[in-house]
Amino acid sequence: MSSKFFTPGTIAGLEMRNRLIRSATQDPFGPKDGCATQEQIDLHSEIAASGVPLIITAYAYVSPEGRSTKIQVGFCNEAHYASQKNVLDAVHARGGKMILQLHHAGQAVYFVPKDMEDPAPLSPMDGIEAPNGLLTHGLTEADMERLVQDHVTAALKAKEIGFDGVQLHCAHGYLLSQFLDPNFNQRTDEYGGSAENRFRFIRRILVAIREAVGSEYPVLAKVNTNCAGEADEAYAQDILYFCKEFEACGANAIELSGFDWIGQGKSKNHNYYLERAKAVHALVNIPLILVGGVRNLEDIEAVMEAGIDFISMSRPFINQPDFLKHLEAGEASPCISCTKCLTLYAKEGRRCILHEKPEETTA
Repeated sequence: MSSKFFTPGTIAGLEMRNRLIRSATQDPFGPKDGCATQEQIDLHSEIAASGVPLIITAYAYVSPEGRSTKIQVGFCNEAHYASQKNVLDAVHARGGKMILQLHHAGQAVYFVPKDMEDPAPLSPMDGIEAPNGLLTHGLTEADMERLVQDHVTAALKAKEIGFDGVQLHCAHGYLLSQFLDPNFNQRTDEYGGSAENRFRFIRRILVAIREAVGSEYPVLAKVNTNCAGEADEAYAQDILYFCKEFEACGANAIELSGFDWIGQGKSKNHNYYLERAKAVHALVNIPLILVGGVRNLEDIEAVMEAGIDFISMSRPFINQPDFLKHLEAGEASPCISCTKCLTLYAKEGRRCILHEKPEETTA
């Protein structure tokens, strides 16, 4: 086994004892007000205590209309800030570091907010049916300016309360990835068409965040390395441009993922996006983080040999919050990448299909 994975690494001055990162993971504990629950505090504390040096929070919506599901945590009011500070303090108390993921769902909204003056989901384009059944409202210049400020406000607040950095979420079919993906973005103005135009809104946000938080504060990005259908052939070149621009705009590291992570796992694939990551690695000079289908030491070795700096994982930690200790013992993750963890907790009160069902209690 390569010695690199279990040796220290650094991202923008963040010293880490090994190269493992807990990738952003939606915790299904139901914070209906957007505030973190005690279960989330306990879970993140357990992961940090196991020796994982860096945890990226589950996507925290920075604007009220940017909330995808009712169980998602937020970061756009004082109650949110206080609750996330509780999670952060628990992680810090156990020697871990924590990055806040800045998120806006865009059209990927699965419920209709009751208190929204205009509940239409935001999107690059008008008139697309969102999962909640409503038609989208394409972003105007005024919308963009507000969302830039919402991201900046969240980043500044994260820095103020002690988060070790922020990550701009540009992956997995949410608003910023919708701008990058030609399947979603059919705009004919300066925000659509070419890769440069599709990156323009992300550039505005990232540059504004960097100017606000200063040159030393860690700012990361997460992006899809692929897209659906015939457009993916051109996107293979677009992602190289996007990643070079992330670096030019001040990002300190890039986490590489993909739009089809659910299907990849169900197909029993491993290291889903390694080949695209290799191409990015050849062009950028900032650390890269690879997520997707890393399940054992052999997978890790392949990523490390490719020159990728860090590995992030999500579902193995759902199955085993102390997964790092199992890796250190040479064990593979039992996770079968079935993705039933997305809905299982609400149905059965367990997080993983391989966990025992909780015993029924009677009053």
